[in-house]
Amino acid sequence: MQLGCDLVDVERFRAAMARRAGMRTRVFSVVELADVRRGGVDEGSDVELQRLAARFAAKEATRKALGDLRLGFTAVEVRCDPDGAPRLFVDGEPSPLSVSLSHDGGMAMAVVAGPAAAPTSPPTSTRTSPGASAPTGPAGPPPT
Repeated sequence: MQLGCDLVDVERFRAAMARRAGMRTRVFSVVELADVRRGGVDEGSDVELQRLAARFAAKEATRKALGDLRLGFTAVEVRCDPDGAPRLFVDGEPSPLSVSLSHDGGMAMAVVAGPAAAPTSPPTSTRTSPGASAPTGPAGPPPT
């Protein structure tokens, strides 16, 4: 299974956004910026900031789940379904990964999970130990 999680301190995130002019548009897509303001949320409000922090956590969690920390923030996008449920897109395409977002008590978090990645090599060795008649796997030879 692919799994990634991330936790963001909302006040530290607010300070980073204030220090880095343009961070909002370098990290978040136009769709993401519109989604965080759904339901009449004002730009610059605490709710908008908490929602942005949760999406930032989702981008980090996705990079961890995919095992690619070089993946750009804009390559990962959190879009909302009409009912508000978050969906992940990677490089503009829907992702098979699932995402859960939360924010409370000054913290925002995201968990990303998905199916196991296809193995790149056989999971067990086919080498035979001297004197053993069965292949050995990760746990060693079969019990005798």
